Amino acid sequence: MTDYELIRSKRRSLELRVLEDGRVQVRAPQRAPLRLVQVFVDSRRQWIAEQQQRQADRPRQRWLDGEVLAWRGEALQMDVCEGRTRVAISGRYLSVRVAQPDDENTVRAAVEGWMRRQAKPVFEHSIARQFDWFQQQGFARPTLRIKKMRTRWGSLSARGYINLNMALLHYPPEALDYVVMHELCHLKHMDHGPGFHALMDARMPDWRHRKAILEQPLFQP
Repeated sequence: MTDYELIRSKRRSLELRVLEDGRVQVRAPQRAPLRLVQVFVDSRRQWIAEQQQRQADRPRQRWLDGEVLAWRGEALQMDVCEGRTRVAISGRYLSVRVAQPDDENTVRAAVEGWMRRQAKPVFEHSIARQFDWFQQQGFARPTLRIKKMRTRWGSLSARGYINLNMALLHYPPEALDYVVMHELCHLKHMDHGPGFHALMDARMPDWRHRKAILEQPLFQP
């Protein structure tokens, strides 16, 4: 029997997630019987094992001098030295200056703070480039929120927010554009039915190729 964490909420369907550390989460409606939840988990046992193995095989980001950081699909070597906190790209290097260069948590905090600052204009630009058609259909442009998400690249809320995973900065720009288009298409189709896929095909014919980029292994913090 698979161990899992059960999270109940005001949702209508069951959802299964395998986290980065291999733990399994099941999100379920408030009144879903435990027996139904268990049957659901048992039916996905092979998928769970595959996802757990995938997480175990994924290389982990190290935050030390000389390590590599994936940035927009390219590899930057981290040049970490002692100094006043500053992070900047210099050619093929990511120059990182922190008070404690041998402390990975300190380096990580500095780099992730820098990444978050870079994310806003990059993500906003992707949204702006792809929103014209949706605006012509009468949709309001959603408000960007940048998040660190364990299991999703993005989401669109009914309250008018487009949530994008900061980790998209590790991947090539075309992968980011795919996630943005995916979420914008949810303005018209909130599900993943035939209408949604037809709209994706019309707005971004090569979206399946772009999606596959996100399934390739990259260093993930």
